[in-house]
Amino acid sequence: MGFENVCKSLKNYFSNNKILAPLQMYALPVTLACGALMVLQLIIPGFSLGWFYTLVKVAFYLFFFMLLGTENYLMIAIALGLRAVYFLIDEIQALVGEYSYFSMGSLIYVIVFGFLTYLAYMKSIKK
Repeated sequence: MGFENVCKSLKNYFSNNKILAPLQMYALPVTLACGALMVLQLIIPGFSLGWFYTLVKVAFYLFFFMLLGTENYLMIAIALGLRAVYFLIDEIQALVGEYSYFSMGSLIYVIVFGFLTYLAYMKSIKK
């Protein structure tokens, strides 16, 4: 029940906001594009977004909250899954990389985002 209430509250907020209401229709493509850019930065060696990465990350989370307002649970699951994949790749690179260390933070993020992905996906099936 709580997740639906959060989505409805965000929908009301973004639809009543004069600045963010027109941007809400771009929530899905911008969220997925930013998520893909973050994953590509980890996968492709030498591909670095530099300071632009911070803007991509902020745009991802801003438009992700707008995506929550659309109540499209399958796309919410995909966006959360992109974030989980990002941290999974980060964990694998830390384990097999040059310094071979275990990143507890990335593991926790994989668990949290993976669990949220699962919940959003199950919600999309039931709807």
